[in-house]
Amino acid sequence: MTVPTCRARSTSLAALAVLAALALTAAPAAAQQPKPQPKPGAEAPKPPEAAKPAGEGPKAAETMKGPAAPVGEWELRAVKAQDGQFSYCVTQSKFDSGHVLVIARTKTGEVNIALGIPGARLPPDERWSVKLSVDDKATRDRAATAAQADLLVVPLGSDEEVYGLLGTGRQLNIQSNTDRIAFQLKGTKKVLGDLRSCAEKAGAGFETKAAAPAKSPFPEALTAVLAAAGFRELQPVNFEGVPVNERPADFAWRNGHLFGGVRERQVISDSTLAELANEYADGLKKRCPGETVAALGEPETLPGLTLRSGSVDCTMKDGALHIALLYYLTDARLFTVFFHEGPAAEKENAIKARDSIAGVIRDVSRKGAKPPAK
Repeated sequence: MTVPTCRARSTSLAALAVLAALALTAAPAAAQQPKPQPKPGAEAPKPPEAAKPAGEGPKAAETMKGPAAPVGEWELRAVKAQDGQFSYCVTQSKFDSGHVLVIARTKTGEVNIALGIPGARLPPDERWSVKLSVDDKATRDRAATAAQADLLVVPLGSDEEVYGLLGTGRQLNIQSNTDRIAFQLKGTKKVLGDLRSCAEKAGAGFETKAAAPAKSPFPEALTAVLAAAGFRELQPVNFEGVPVNERPADFAWRNGHLFGGVRERQVISDSTLAELANEYADGLKKRCPGETVAALGEPETLPGLTLRSGSVDCTMKDGALHIALLYYLTDARLFTVFFHEGPAAEKENAIKARDSIAGVIRDVSRKGAKPPAK
């Protein structure tokens, strides 16, 4: 499978702009997302950590204190089932950690809290043990479920004590055995009152029209890959006015505090994937003002293509920069590179972004899908 992009018939790749990540604006301090723990005897992948703020190298993580803060207003709407009947009411807000906090209530008072995790690839219906509390009060042990790849749901049942605290408290904590994420509860008193009213009235007066989906600035095939990888609401990077041969990628985006992109070209030589990948990494190393370390993983032979993961670490005067790379070469000799880069504090998130895309490429290849047309 390939992603249709602008193809340059050239024997070398333009190097990425490795300084781009350092130009990203640091977001307010964010808490780490919990890594849910499976029940004894069960194995389950952990969801990715919350995006950490860009800062001065590895020390950035040490400055992360306090709960994540909401970005914008809480949104409230009524949800109908497929038969058109009222199902439940829901309110949600985005937070500067990159998460989305969702609270849903049914007419009978059943409440669910959901955690949207951009870029996650959670196994559907998998269960994890988590602990939920508000201001360290009314602690509840619950089994969270992956309702979808990037959404973890914590059922509360008809728990009016916790529901009331969500409206009057200062901080919601969701914790596993190893990690915790905390959310500031700003503006929740009014919105949870409205949520209760919405549910009790079966949504009457609270219906909202679904917004028309925004047109993606990326090609259809690339949009599909990014969506399947679990990325949500990427910020496209506009290269308008930048000559094609000077652009760091064919298409690029900001994903939280990461700078990501893709480049594809037709290979007219008999170069191997390892040679092409090393050539690409060498271009990155030349852009790095300090010490660099490049790595290339083992090749994977898949139907129609060969795939390899890699990375480049660059020492900058302001700290270390990590670039996670995914390379693949199709039988039709199309060479594609996906990259995600950020400061050292973002290394794990960059790797998870890379591996999420790799999983999509593997799935499509093994299903025998034909490369999409431009």
